Amino acid sequence: MNWKYWLSAGEPRPRYALLVAVGVVVMMALTYSIWHPGGPGLAAFAAVAATIISHVSAKMIMRK
Repeated sequence: MNWKYWLSAGEPRPRYALLVAVGVVVMMALTYSIWHPGGPGLAAFAAVAATIISHVSAKMIMRK
């Protein structure tokens, strides 16, 4: 497994940044009813999880 590929930002960077940003916004909107009642700790965890999921999704989309 190529760890450098998965741990670095995608190229071209503007497309990667757009894909990650849209992914995070969508994930946070979909999970709002779960993390909102949980307070700031659960919101931070949801944001980190959404960022990781969006990063992997963007890399998979850009790989095609």
